[in-house]
Amino acid sequence: MKVLYIDPALGISGDMTISALIDAGCPLGMLTDLLTQLPVDVPDIRTEKRRRGAIEGTHLLIGPSDVHLSVGDMRRMIEGLDTEARVKADAAAILDTIVDAESKVHGVPKDKIHFHELSHIDTLIDILCVARAIAHFSIDRVFSGPIPVGRGYVKTAHGIMPNPPPATTELLTGFKVLFLDEELELTTPTGAAIVRHYVKGQARIPFTVMTHGCGFGTYETERPNVLRVFIGEAGDAAADEEVWVIEADMDDMETEYMGAVADRLRAAGALDVLYFPVHMKKGRSGVRLSVLTPATRIGAITEGIFSETSTFGLRMRLEYRTVLDRKEEVVQTSFGPVRVKRGYDPQGRPVKAHLEFEEVKRIADRLKKPYRELLEALKKEL
Repeated sequence: MKVLYIDPALGISGDMTISALIDAGCPLGMLTDLLTQLPVDVPDIRTEKRRRGAIEGTHLLIGPSDVHLSVGDMRRMIEGLDTEARVKADAAAILDTIVDAESKVHGVPKDKIHFHELSHIDTLIDILCVARAIAHFSIDRVFSGPIPVGRGYVKTAHGIMPNPPPATTELLTGFKVLFLDEELELTTPTGAAIVRHYVKGQARIPFTVMTHGCGFGTYETERPNVLRVFIGEAGDAAADEEVWVIEADMDDMETEYMGAVADRLRAAGALDVLYFPVHMKKGRSGVRLSVLTPATRIGAITEGIFSETSTFGLRMRLEYRTVLDRKEEVVQTSFGPVRVKRGYDPQGRPVKAHLEFEEVKRIADRLKKPYRELLEALKKEL
């Protein structure tokens, strides 16, 4: 499995990501050949080597341009490219990620979103070149270190905004961030959208580094304004994220309350809650409570367990999990529309489909058919 690890030493932007991937070995000509397909005047693009102390890397130079594009223009241009389906799908998804964030923070429907600074052709260049470079390396999984952001304020087309601006903040929700004492926009919306699209889990996995690259940004600070990438090989299996297992064994807990306790723990943010009988010391029957939780909810979960159960102590251990991307779809069948949950691997390929029991029950009760008979009939139509 090919792995890309992004180390945003002092932030991340689209051009810094491109620079780092070029420095790691992606040919610049491959990227410019793709851009020449765009039906607009594309600015000149070249690279130069830069050095800061002992650090050497690549800096991307994009010439001036007055070309501005709407979201619809960008979508049509991406779709019209003669390139790999993966490149077009990733580029479109990064664009949609930005649109989703802008829509949420500005309270505007997605189809009414109008980019300001992001309407410049540089945004499309960043999205396409990153997607093409990652496809060039045949990357299967992308991981990232904590994302640095600055402080103070930044000037935007919407006026003076707190740093990081609202759209960037929305894009980084759920990611580990690091606030630095720099009055600079260290992480741009495009950089944040790249991370949000590609980085599906925060688990740390070992891999063998095959190549690496360093991309220089435009800011001059006391610290080198660089983004590093590491590309390598990992084993076939890799975890998506780190999770914590919290457990307690109790021989004096009223078991009739366990279902309600499990519901409250799930509402507090637990990923899963199990409880099952165990045999404890002196042959006493007891119950083991096992809760799976993200690190961000450990405090709420432990507080909930202590307040809702009879235990005086908890065991905690770090584990890893891998999950399929899940989407709920409505499928038209001979029995009518049915909600189906489908699971997809990291490459977007369908792996399995699951019929919720409530759907089977609803239709079976209406048709007065045995549940098992209807389930088997529906499976054949998925």
